[in-house]
Amino acid sequence: MENSYKIKNGEAICLIILLMINKLILNVPYYIVELVGNGAIINILIIGIVDFIVLLIIVNLIDKFESMDLLDISGYLGGPILKNIIGFFNIIFFYLVSSITLVDFCNVLHNIYFSDFSIIYIVLFFIIGISIANFIGIESISHHATFIVPLIIVSIFITFFFTLKNLSIENITPIFGKDYYTTFVKGLSNAFSMYIIVYIYYVKPLLKNQEDFKKISIISYIISYILLASTVISMLSLFESNSNNIPINSLFLLSRQIELGDFLKRIDSIFILLWISASFSYLSLIIFAINRTIKKLFNISNEKMITFSSCSTLFGLSLIPLNVSQIQFIENTIYRYIVLAFIFIIGIVLLILANMKRRRLLNEKKI
Repeated sequence: MENSYKIKNGEAICLIILLMINKLILNVPYYIVELVGNGAIINILIIGIVDFIVLLIIVNLIDKFESMDLLDISGYLGGPILKNIIGFFNIIFFYLVSSITLVDFCNVLHNIYFSDFSIIYIVLFFIIGISIANFIGIESISHHATFIVPLIIVSIFITFFFTLKNLSIENITPIFGKDYYTTFVKGLSNAFSMYIIVYIYYVKPLLKNQEDFKKISIISYIISYILLASTVISMLSLFESNSNNIPINSLFLLSRQIELGDFLKRIDSIFILLWISASFSYLSLIIFAINRTIKKLFNISNEKMITFSSCSTLFGLSLIPLNVSQIQFIENTIYRYIVLAFIFIIGIVLLILANMKRRRLLNEKKI
């Protein structure tokens, strides 16, 4: 049976923010600070403006096409061949994102909290939860995100305010970082940190109120950006300009520094439960995106029936042995430039060409 559920405005905003939150939980703030050092505050302001301008361009280009995402627009522009190329690129990208996220997060849980358990069991625990969520449908994922996202936002802000006391003038000066080239030129690659723009390409057909697509995109972007900026500033409290010892997954370390008296002396235990729940929803959403893409490419009536094979593939990819340095290379190099290429080149070029074709066809009808 076709899953016809359409997500409401609040659910859509929470789902997009959820995508941002999971990268905050893991590595994005670390990579920003690692690249530009003390110049992170200036750098985050620059990339925030650049990404927002790009977001507005993308939203206005997509808005011309009713009930269509980038995959549908690719088919409109170049027929089945272009649609298949973009579709297979999406599948590869989503599997890269989900497998690395799952491996990274499970490694953190294994090393910090569950070292007595085999990591295979931790991965399997997530896979079972992801499968159940997708068999139920997008409504279960969106409802859960609506419940969990506000709580996680609060946890991130608590982490931010309680780590500000560790922020010294040495952490943020010189304010332009190592040098102008690193902060203003090389640092532009940190624009990948607002990677939620990738998913803006695909959210419109899922909306109950598609006329609110632009509003939903902008609100989601602003909240995501505030969360990113807050976490980057928190990360600076751990940063030393002469040291590269900031650990991967530093948000965990930040949360473990918080003490709220004897009753909540280890508040990180509460946060980790929220973050595990967020990772379930995040990975479930990515598998939903994979299922939806496969459904469109092969005209499958119900994407839920793809769940077993997509989750099995994710499980297999997650068992590939990767050490911390390999995970860092994939996230900070391969993933970074794939996101940049997709947002700033592939997606925008396709949308511009599709809009040109649409305008030409409309002019021909008038003639």
